[in-house]
Amino acid sequence: MAALAELHVHGVALDWRAVLPGGRRVELPTYAFQHHWYWPQGVGDRAGNVAAAGLAAAGHPLLGAAVGLAGSDGVLLTGRLSLRSHPWLADYAVMGSVVVPGTAFLELAIRAGDQVGFDVVEELTLDAPLVLGERDAVAVQVWVAAAAESGRRGVSIYARPAEAAEDEPWVEHATGVLTAGGRAAAPFETVVWPPRGVSAIELDGLYERLAWDGLSYGPVFQGLRAAWRGEGGEVFAEIALPGQVESSAGSFGLHPALLDAALHAVPFVGLDDSEGGWLPFSWSGVCLHASGASLLRVRLAKTGDDSVSVSAVDATGEPVLSARSLVLRPVSADQLAVASGGRGTGRDPLFEVEWSPLTELSTADAVPVAVLGLDLLGVAAAWETVGQPAQVHADLSVLADPVPSVIMAEAISDPACGVVESAHELAARVLDLVQRWLADDRFVDSRLVILTSGAIEAREEDTVTDLPAAGVWGLVRSAQLENPGRFVLVDVDGRESSLSALPEMLAWVLASGEPQAVVRGGEVLVPRLAGSKVADAAGRVWDPEGTVLITGGTGGLGGLFARHVVAERGVRRLLLTSRRGLEAPGAVELQAELIAHGAEVTVAACDMADRDQVAALLAGVDADHPLTAVVHTAGVLADGTIPSLTAEGLDAVLRPKVDAAWHLHELTRDLDLAGFVVFSSMAGVVGAPGQGNYAAANTFLDALAEHRRTEGLAALSLAWGAWSQAHGMTGTLSEIEMRRINRTGMPPLSAEQGLAMFETAAASDRPMVVAVPLNLSVLRALPEVPHLLRGLVRAGRRSAVATQMGGGVDVVERLAGLEKVDQVQLVLELVRAQAAVVLGHTSADAIQAGREFRELGFDSLTTVELRNRLNAATGLRLPATLVFDYPTPAILAEHLLAEIAPGESKATELSLLADLNRFETALSDTALDDLARNGIVTRLRQLLAKVSESSTETSEIAVAGMLESASTKDILGFIESELGRLKDL
Repeated sequence: MAALAELHVHGVALDWRAVLPGGRRVELPTYAFQHHWYWPQGVGDRAGNVAAAGLAAAGHPLLGAAVGLAGSDGVLLTGRLSLRSHPWLADYAVMGSVVVPGTAFLELAIRAGDQVGFDVVEELTLDAPLVLGERDAVAVQVWVAAAAESGRRGVSIYARPAEAAEDEPWVEHATGVLTAGGRAAAPFETVVWPPRGVSAIELDGLYERLAWDGLSYGPVFQGLRAAWRGEGGEVFAEIALPGQVESSAGSFGLHPALLDAALHAVPFVGLDDSEGGWLPFSWSGVCLHASGASLLRVRLAKTGDDSVSVSAVDATGEPVLSARSLVLRPVSADQLAVASGGRGTGRDPLFEVEWSPLTELSTADAVPVAVLGLDLLGVAAAWETVGQPAQVHADLSVLADPVPSVIMAEAISDPACGVVESAHELAARVLDLVQRWLADDRFVDSRLVILTSGAIEAREEDTVTDLPAAGVWGLVRSAQLENPGRFVLVDVDGRESSLSALPEMLAWVLASGEPQAVVRGGEVLVPRLAGSKVADAAGRVWDPEGTVLITGGTGGLGGLFARHVVAERGVRRLLLTSRRGLEAPGAVELQAELIAHGAEVTVAACDMADRDQVAALLAGVDADHPLTAVVHTAGVLADGTIPSLTAEGLDAVLRPKVDAAWHLHELTRDLDLAGFVVFSSMAGVVGAPGQGNYAAANTFLDALAEHRRTEGLAALSLAWGAWSQAHGMTGTLSEIEMRRINRTGMPPLSAEQGLAMFETAAASDRPMVVAVPLNLSVLRALPEVPHLLRGLVRAGRRSAVATQMGGGVDVVERLAGLEKVDQVQLVLELVRAQAAVVLGHTSADAIQAGREFRELGFDSLTTVELRNRLNAATGLRLPATLVFDYPTPAILAEHLLAEIAPGESKATELSLLADLNRFETALSDTALDDLARNGIVTRLRQLLAKVSESSTETSEIAVAGMLESASTKDILGFIESELGRLKDL
């Protein structure tokens, strides 16, 4: 068993630390109600008796040990890096990948120089980026060579996966030269700060613009506080290390996040094309004059087209660091793809949806349900078997009050209709149901479960038997994002065991909060995005003498891939289609360009949603050069939130995706194609607010690819993320919409990224892959990580706004005791802060209290997002028309205040809840023996007996029985619920 030792700091007992046999360790708990560890994370990964292994402790956060090399005066320093041991590194992401910053390599070189008494990094060149996976650790080695006759020493930095086999090679990430005899730095004038004659540089939106360039900095790296431009073109900046890592500054020579933040002012120096995402490439003449700084005043001066000098002093003007030159270079997505090495880091660009068992099952009884429609699956009979009679109703309108908390509606296509007709009819029927559900206030506290059968392929043995119902999943996923907590998606297979288990399985799903699930036998499976297990299946070669059909071939993506298959796949015959043929913008020029590259190109006007036109098009293909591959890129948008979608808008988006793909499938089924590629979208996989119709079209394509593969036919559905504005459908998006895309943690794809993903996926054996770069540092910072992504991101970081304003009870507690004017101000700041986040502003100062939301840039989609954020922050149920009903932040704040704290009874409740919270804190901070616990339980029993005197539902016997087995959390939850119930009496 563990031997426990009490930890004392300055004579105060803080906690118990467990030391386990064999050197194992356990993590210490966090401080009560805080998310900070007692011990710096990573200490445990480096701790241990390194002397017993013949090593010396390196005494550095990035390094664990050092050893002199026998036979020379060379030195080896070793370390281990991971996002678990060094979580602050997660705040440095380049093009969606967490990368060890170049300043960290410089810090390693400086530390290596200290080890051998060399105080100048004369040169250090970064050869390759070092990518960190979400779960994987990397081993690091810093080699310092023996001193040469010149008195210089070489230094090299290597890394490889920490769990690598012995024969796996090390990758060289940086090389350089160390020298001794550092020159004295010439500090720049800081007696007056900022310096005289400078002009302030506006920094609002800087980190947002850098994110657009692929450089995503989390809070730890956002240390640039102010910047000024000097008369000579140099830039002065003030940098401060954020509080969450400030205490660790003393253990570094110079914290990499602090120095990196100083370089964020480089774009203002005026380098050639410096507006791009440039990173440190080569350092020259670097000397660290003082260690442990947490604040810098920096001077950057241009020394070349792509280089600057760097001088940094502390707040007193004393030198901290000087660098004669820093050369910067852009980093490409290809470099990062190579750097990740295919190690399965969790940020490979290709992903799959895996259906995993729901493991966190709570005991839950079958919930009563009402069933809408014809009950074709026999849901009511399944509930009868568990003693929960389920009434079947023809429609929502006939449901009598009070309405059930769970209502189930089947979404099953009519097998007597064709696939295309059924896809349109079923999607329209479900859209109408969802719209009426949202419009009826009777259902605001109920959940609508949409049940399909055979729409999802969750296991290899599954077969998609209801293709039209697959489209429903994309539509409802979008409705879920627009209206959190209102809808649940469930799919069953055709087995009797699945239907009979459905009552119990649904209870588990509802209790878990999972928005989507499938039931297979007696098991619940939920979707999680995971790195694709693409296996090189040596995909069939596209015969260069055959014809390749590209639908939407004259559009942005169609043209991009037409050029690609000609240049990279050797295709010599292309058939490009669009509604307008050669009259489409750019079609003539594209055809001429491809012909110039040696291809025969036909551009045809064809409505691919018209089966007869598709048949005629295929009949016209030269028999000597038969069709060998299809790439279906066609698609249109008709965006709108769920309440505003129309059947016409739904049909308009389904036709070029669903109808065209099905016609191509049927008419080419006997042609033995080498490739049948459909361009789907992440919108279908995750759902897309404002694009429910588009999401529905794309989930149909995903299911079609799986259906074709089951039939032994070529098939690949690529669920793309958003493309850069030069390609795809993002070209018409506004600046606010592009900000929203970046804020999702799924930055737009570059052409190079997309083409590389296409080739990787086409050579695989998978029918459907998700092709999207993920910025996990952004995903971690989301207020709530989507369920689909929880296999990649373990936990989200609380946002600053959420921490400041709290949510639900926290907000009303803060209002308690304030004067009315202060209450209004508090709620107004909440509204402004959340509005700023929605619009992508870095500060709430951009949101004027008296200006209409419409003028601030809100549209129907951003309105929904603001409503959802305010719901989460206040615990209210606000309508989607919120900003139209209350058109300015000031008016909305007054409305919210009236809803949150309507009167004196609310003030009493706030006071009681505040007392309960203080009581909970005291209990959590106190270790109770049995005697003390029994005394408290007795007092609580007496209190609850008084609380329940006016209740006909809660007897003293029931209360006592609950208390006997209840945890402290259960007790407090019960008290709070009783107080809330009494308030409503």
